[in-house]
Amino acid sequence: MFSAEDYLQGWIAYSIGVGCLLLFLWLLLRKSAWTTVRHLLLLLSAAILLTPVTAYRDDSHLAPAFFVSLYEGVMVSGADAGFQRGLAPIIAVAIFALIFYFLARFLWKFISQKTSSRNSANKANSTAKPCGARLNPTQDLVD
Repeated sequence: MFSAEDYLQGWIAYSIGVGCLLLFLWLLLRKSAWTTVRHLLLLLSAAILLTPVTAYRDDSHLAPAFFVSLYEGVMVSGADAGFQRGLAPIIAVAIFALIFYFLARFLWKFISQKTSSRNSANKANSTAKPCGARLNPTQDLVD
């Protein structure tokens, strides 16, 4: 069995590797015109690769759920073996990530529309000439 320090060092190395993979995926997709598809691919890739689950049923140390699921589904035989122990947390994290993404996207769109309408109203008011008493009559000659 590995110690807690070994698991920590493994997670650090694994996180750096996943960060490099996600950076590479972002570099491949950054010029894509479909921003929502690009964001969803990055988000689902991160959810699949970074979701943790206990490494063994009787151990409290965490391991990537993707590899635990793959190992148990392919290598372990028995009644309770299979992909579900690692796959269930991946699906749950992916669903929550999608919900939060679409909620954040909706709020961002709502806020940006509000500020753009406020900016266009301010711009329309600033270009209109004031009517009423003029404090500086030479200013109109300069404009």
